[in-house]
Amino acid sequence: MTPQPVPSRAELLAALQLQYDWGVDEVLSEETIDRLSDVPRSLPARVDALHARPALPREVPSPAPVSPGVEQARDLPSLIRASETLDDLFLARTATHRLKPVFVEAARFMLIGETPDADEDRSGELFAGRAGELLDRMLATAGLERSVLSMAPAVPWRPPGGRGVTDQEMRSCRPLLLKTIALCQPPFLVTMGVTPLRLLLGDQAMLNRLRGKWTEIRIPELDAPVALLPMRHPLQLAASPAARRNAWQDLLVLMERLSAENTELNKS
Repeated sequence: MTPQPVPSRAELLAALQLQYDWGVDEVLSEETIDRLSDVPRSLPARVDALHARPALPREVPSPAPVSPGVEQARDLPSLIRASETLDDLFLARTATHRLKPVFVEAARFMLIGETPDADEDRSGELFAGRAGELLDRMLATAGLERSVLSMAPAVPWRPPGGRGVTDQEMRSCRPLLLKTIALCQPPFLVTMGVTPLRLLLGDQAMLNRLRGKWTEIRIPELDAPVALLPMRHPLQLAASPAARRNAWQDLLVLMERLSAENTELNKS
């Protein structure tokens, strides 16, 4: 019998990372475990995440130096014009279209997307193609349509060939995203994918650990902290059943907050 090659350490780590990215959080055990024996006879008191004592707001990572045009922008059109003249953003010269933020008056929240894919780059529209179809299904589950939401791209331009965005490009695009949020002043934020999460929480932010949990962040030019809910990007739902299960759990968290806000509005 021909001996099988022994995987290298790098290959083993890559395989473990792949399993982690797919949502695997436990392994099979050779021993039979009686899960029912661990269930308490009485259910613990439910902790309402919406009224639990919040953690201290997290500071957004320091952005790259802001150009005068971006800093002085007073609305989205002027911000877009200012971003078109930035010399340090090579992406702006290679992409087919710039994804523009969408502001909706009295929007329920702001949705922040990923780095543009090929469909978004061709059309110049946020969440175009397959991603848009999946997003519409997700929003419909929560009784929403994208027409009632403000939206923004994490990075307005698609990198050449669809490569990953570099750390320098993320730092250069961070002021644009922060200014967009400041101009729109959304009630809270929902990020989809790892890029917007890292733009707002830092390069070490991990989607698998933070998704589905509310975090408050401080945005420059806004007086009060803004709540943030990280979620998976719609195109990630095909990765595994665990990814789809995670998306549903996150939607329940979002729906709970929207329901609580509706109740408060009805009381007032």
